[in-house]
Amino acid sequence: MEQILIEFVNTLDSLFKKLQEEVGNTSGVSQLTISQFQYIDAIHQLGKPTITEIAEKLGITKASVTAGTNKLTKLGYITKTQSSEDKRVFRVSLTETGQRLINAKYQALKEYGEFISSSLTEEESQQFTAIMIKLVQRFRQT
Repeated sequence: MEQILIEFVNTLDSLFKKLQEEVGNTSGVSQLTISQFQYIDAIHQLGKPTITEIAEKLGITKASVTAGTNKLTKLGYITKTQSSEDKRVFRVSLTETGQRLINAKYQALKEYGEFISSSLTEEESQQFTAIMIKLVQRFRQT
């Protein structure tokens, strides 16, 4: 069992790298680091978050998020807009380029999901879904 789990995790890692490459190619944008992908995805999920909200979602420091978002701003993936209510607060949003990247990512994820589903019987698919739900819950606890 241990060997197959190691092989499975290695395969997932390879697929994630391939997905990242495909998303970059499909969206027509340059290669990003995994951290940069995570920032962009968090911004997408949160809407127009603050630096603090992104840091809380990703479980990292505000200083790290500030550095990461400054780089993404320079690369043209996001913009920062100062809050009219509190001048100390900036809202972060995706540019058209950032949105194109997210759209390509979710399209690729959908295609991977369809590939997995087509590889399993209905019963296997239900079992796999139940196992994935359990694993996702467990991963979120760590």
